[in-house]
Amino acid sequence: MISEERLTEIGLSQEDIAEFFRLEEALQYAAQEKLLRRYRARYLDDVHKNEKRISDLDYVLYEMKRKRSR
Repeated sequence: MISEERLTEIGLSQEDIAEFFRLEEALQYAAQEKLLRRYRARYLDDVHKNEKRISDLDYVLYEMKRKRSR
């Protein structure tokens, strides 16, 4: 059984936590999985956006270093 504390730790809103348990009571496991997969997709999208930001920052740092070494 997944606890409310665990769902909070992984970032679910209170509304989604309530929905998760409502779905469990209704034996709607596929809907529970869909709810969790939405969070996973959102987090993965955030990772990709941050990877791009890191890459852009690295490029700016590279350009700054290159200009100083001229």
